[in-house]
Amino acid sequence: MPVYKTALTIIVSAFVFGCGSPNTPIPRHPTVPVPVGDLSARQVGDTMILNFTLPTTSTDLQPLMDIPSVEVYRNTPQTAAPAAKSRSKDKSTARLVDTIPSEMIEQYRRTGRIEFPDKLNAIDLSAESGTDLTYTVRTRVSRGKASADSNAVTARVYPPPATVQGLRVTLTETALVLDWSAAQAQAEAGGAQPAGFHVYRAEVDPTTAEAAVINPSQAKLIAPEELLAQTTATEYRDMSFQFGHAYWYGVRAVEQFGSATIESANSNPAVLTAKDIFPPAAPRDLEAVTVATTKEAPVSVELTWTINTESDLAGYSVYRSENPEMPGRKLNSELLLVPTFRDISVVPGKSYSYRVGAVDQSGNESPLSSPVEAQVPGP
Repeated sequence: MPVYKTALTIIVSAFVFGCGSPNTPIPRHPTVPVPVGDLSARQVGDTMILNFTLPTTSTDLQPLMDIPSVEVYRNTPQTAAPAAKSRSKDKSTARLVDTIPSEMIEQYRRTGRIEFPDKLNAIDLSAESGTDLTYTVRTRVSRGKASADSNAVTARVYPPPATVQGLRVTLTETALVLDWSAAQAQAEAGGAQPAGFHVYRAEVDPTTAEAAVINPSQAKLIAPEELLAQTTATEYRDMSFQFGHAYWYGVRAVEQFGSATIESANSNPAVLTAKDIFPPAAPRDLEAVTVATTKEAPVSVELTWTINTESDLAGYSVYRSENPEMPGRKLNSELLLVPTFRDISVVPGKSYSYRVGAVDQSGNESPLSSPVEAQVPGP
């Protein structure tokens, strides 16, 4: 009898505490992620952009061992009826509109958050007075149970503005100049009021910049595009660029529906690498003074000129010729860092013509200065 009692105790203990290794506890219920709490939504063209942070812990306050999949739900006035039988147990009136498998999550990650585009249909976009759409998301790491609903976010969608056409970008010394064309929206009573344009910019990965200039779809962005400026004109001068960097640009038309601001879809993008091809100004006020022979030094010619003011100035080069019509040869092997030079290779009895060029950090050399003449006295 004691033997059976002992066996029964072992069986009960195994049932209560689970089987397997003592160091490998078996969960008593499916792992459930904590609900998303920061869902937001905004309309861009014919798409609603959902943005949220993916949970990393479970409702047991344990780290999730796997990346969750995401389920996107949407309510509209047409679907806000009693729930279907398949969903009646959770009393939700939302309809599942899309699922992001866990293995595809990284495709939607932007700066640490998930950004999901829900393309809207023509009916949702057709109402001039707007259509309210309410979104929630759920996540899951097991088939057993999904997370609770996220916070609900309601957005009113309107007919989007026409897409901007013909975007191009031109390099100048002080700005990257964007220009484009756009349909002239006609304001109607109770309808859209034109509100200008939003200019977006992102920096392009240098490894894809060359291909992206030819085909912008080849651009790999270092970070997602960000709003750079708002304007009512069809031109914008980006003066915050840096030479040596490649940039992606997109422009969206903006319309106002009451207090709601609606953007069009992105224009076709434009990509440009801001190469510094602009030389400094030619040095000015070049003067030459012949210094006679002394016991300490042979005859020489002293050159001075006004310093250039360019912020990317690297230095100067001095040229000498015996023919005033020709620039001659460069005298210095390394760039001069100051606006002075002493030529000690002159020959007594000869006449020389000098010019100076300024060079920037990109290697662009200015036009040469006006020439000056120096007569070296004979022996």
